Amino acid sequence: MSAPTRVFHHGAKPISLAEFRDAVEAVCPPRFPAARFARSRRVALAISGGVDSMAMAFLFSSLLKTYRGMKIADNPTESAFGVIIDHKLRPESAHEAARVAQELKKLGLKSIVKQLNWKDFIRNGQDPNSLSNLESVARTMRYRMLGSTCHYLHATSLFFAHHRDDQYETVLMRCMSGHQYRGHQGIREANAIPECYDLYGVYKSGLLDDQTSRQPYLSFKPPNKEMRRLRWRMKDDFETEPWDRPKGHLGINDLSAHFPGHITRDLDPRVPYLTPLNCEDGGIMIYRPLLEFSKDRLIATCEANNVEWFEDPTNADATLTQRNAIRHMDRSQLPPELQKEAVLDMSREAKRRTRLEEAEARRWLQREAVIQDFDPNAGTLLIELPSFQSKATRWRRLFAKARDEARQPHQRLIAAIAIRKLIEFVTPDVNVPPVANLDNVIDRLFPELAPKLDSSPPKAFTIAGVVFDPIVSPVSIKWFLSRAPYSSTKPLPERKLPGHLRYRIPSVGEPDEKPSRNYHWRTWKTLKLWDGRYWIRVSACVPARFHLLPLLPQHAKPFRKALPPKQRARLEQILKYYAPGKVRYSLPALYSVEAPRGEDDAGRILTLLALPTLGIHVPGLERWVKYEARYRWIDASLLGLKRRGTQAPVLGYHHTWTRSRRIRRHRAEECKIRRAHGAM
Repeated sequence: MSAPTRVFHHGAKPISLAEFRDAVEAVCPPRFPAARFARSRRVALAISGGVDSMAMAFLFSSLLKTYRGMKIADNPTESAFGVIIDHKLRPESAHEAARVAQELKKLGLKSIVKQLNWKDFIRNGQDPNSLSNLESVARTMRYRMLGSTCHYLHATSLFFAHHRDDQYETVLMRCMSGHQYRGHQGIREANAIPECYDLYGVYKSGLLDDQTSRQPYLSFKPPNKEMRRLRWRMKDDFETEPWDRPKGHLGINDLSAHFPGHITRDLDPRVPYLTPLNCEDGGIMIYRPLLEFSKDRLIATCEANNVEWFEDPTNADATLTQRNAIRHMDRSQLPPELQKEAVLDMSREAKRRTRLEEAEARRWLQREAVIQDFDPNAGTLLIELPSFQSKATRWRRLFAKARDEARQPHQRLIAAIAIRKLIEFVTPDVNVPPVANLDNVIDRLFPELAPKLDSSPPKAFTIAGVVFDPIVSPVSIKWFLSRAPYSSTKPLPERKLPGHLRYRIPSVGEPDEKPSRNYHWRTWKTLKLWDGRYWIRVSACVPARFHLLPLLPQHAKPFRKALPPKQRARLEQILKYYAPGKVRYSLPALYSVEAPRGEDDAGRILTLLALPTLGIHVPGLERWVKYEARYRWIDASLLGLKRRGTQAPVLGYHHTWTRSRRIRRHRAEECKIRRAHGAM
């Protein structure tokens, strides 16, 4: 990485501060619009030392000095912090990272250098460069290091310096690989940080802890005016209506937007009430404000402001990666449809088309109120899928059948996108199957869209770790989505929670280790992700080891016997109603682990202590162990809806809705009178 010679930037002009500010505001919309107040935070910059990242560092330095406290994704920002990743793949990498840090200091930015540790991927002093999957492993390690560093710095916004030429190379590679139009979108302007799915506070989590802290960074307290209006409305309702009516105004469509992760549940007097788990939100977002600027303009920006950058010599090796080969090829020999402007136009059109399709699928899920019930405690979803087939009318238009057949490909696409959104509620997998792989699922769920009409009754099936179980009634067909049973050929999901790691069962004749009488509760540890669905943590005041495993059948019976009769009956009712059948054996269970001295985990003894998501534990456990469970992030905007035409007026819109109905009725009466006069 040597200092480059000044190159001619083909007449490109430097990026102005106003242009960069507009680009940052365009890619960083408010993540939580309901937030009423936000504390100041810093943003993090991923700095590699190249011309793109150094130009971004200079622009951010100037931006934060000129527009002090400007809002970036909810939070007023006062400073930026450069994060430099040393991959440790070359002997001179440490010195180069130090030089980049010195250059950032000249720009007035603080920086931190993080070195990657390859000990988990190499053996016996092996060179990391000899790994066959070096590029993917380095990418995973880099993102996890960036995510952990941003979480430590309390920076929820991470900026990358990808530019217009990077976008062209990415889309061109995907075209050459045979991707469909959805793959031609290229690099996204904003997305949640990848490769950090099990890091709490990094990937779509951490907001609940922020809200329970003494000084949260985001405040969702409604304005005083709205709270006064709510009190007066509730007072009027109490005087005129019984409680079961005004409580309907407190659904997901009104004040629930102020409380992220909060899920309401209808009361059913037949079963015990189970408080729904809160769902996580938050995490670190990646933003790329330079995607609309070419590399020439970034070079011009650095040259005009005397900013030094550093070239990585590996970028000059055309045989090293596919991107390097595309970067150094003669683009003049490419056909017109693969030229830079044509490929970028194709990328923009793919993004626009995909965005419209995603919005249409979301509107369909909301309008038809597909989700009937979601239970985060058991991780189950109940849905009712309406038919895409047009309703039969007395007078059908000419060629109506041909029109329906022509609409089927688009309807299948919208249905596939919607099913992906539903699978994300329950699946333990990180990556949901792409739309192109859901053809068989669409044929099963929407027989009217299948190539051949199948009159056989619906059957259960599994995809992405989710079981679709049909519930057939004379009126409709509903589908019950739950976690698929664990395979006997794969190990069970298991997480070790922090505890007394050296705690062992004493051998024969050895005195037992008795804890001190002065019990001290340990602070809550970082939440652990179990089975890709639940965030769970424990705190104990006794030496013990805890593991998270599924509810195992051989431990269920002793656990029931340990419960008092009333608690045992309540457990049976909860399992029967909320986790029927095999669903209960996919619930997380908290076990204490004991092992004799000198033996490995094969001789361990497991004792079932609690079912964290159900809030049921053995008697007296609360004196020694505390636990907390949460569900992962979900799209809460799809919950608590009713089908169009059946919604009750929500809070704050009752009078407007009534007034508009009266106006329509009055206009209809006027039309009848005019028709009557005209007939006379």
